[in-house]
Amino acid sequence: MTKGLLVSVAVLTLSTSAALAAHHHRHVITNATVAEPSPALGWMGPISSSDHAMHLQNLRDSGYNPKNDYNAAGNVAD
Repeated sequence: MTKGLLVSVAVLTLSTSAALAAHHHRHVITNATVAEPSPALGWMGPISSSDHAMHLQNLRDSGYNPKNDYNAAGNVAD
């Protein structure tokens, strides 16, 4: 009886570890699978100073005020 129980536990342990190992290997990403960003995804080249100026203008237009980032004690406001 104990011999059968011991064999059952050994088989269960091996099958579980094999299943976990197979599950782990499916999520591994290699360098060969990483692609360069394509132009269809919105990559238009290097960022220029006009892009930065447009970003700041959009922030101001949306009502963002950097003075509101901190409270009176100088801590980051929630």
